[in-house]
Amino acid sequence: MSKKLAGLMVYLLGTGLGIAKPPIERLACMEVPSGDVCTGVNTPLLILELGLVMMGALLMGLSHGFKNHHELNGWLGVSSGLGVAIIGSYAGIMELFLLGVTLATLGLLVYKVGRAENAHG
Repeated sequence: MSKKLAGLMVYLLGTGLGIAKPPIERLACMEVPSGDVCTGVNTPLLILELGLVMMGALLMGLSHGFKNHHELNGWLGVSSGLGVAIIGSYAGIMELFLLGVTLATLGLLVYKVGRAENAHG
């Protein structure tokens, strides 16, 4: 139970950090015709946030006791994908958001395969 709680705290820390401090930073340039300020991705912060989300999902998944590896891998895909999608949406990085949605969708399919495999065998 303590590993599951620690995993939940790490997961929430990663998503909370992604919401409170999105990994986007202003750069020292400006597009003159439109007046828009250039932005870039803060790669170390993005890696930290995604790493915390994935580490938290892994800790929670390993402490749950799934019946087979398909269920575990599917659950990891869904939980990691949701965290990645949340971080991507708050940061305004559409590619990261779509990666998270795709990962969560594939994880759900793998989870369902694991549940069906457990029901038959």
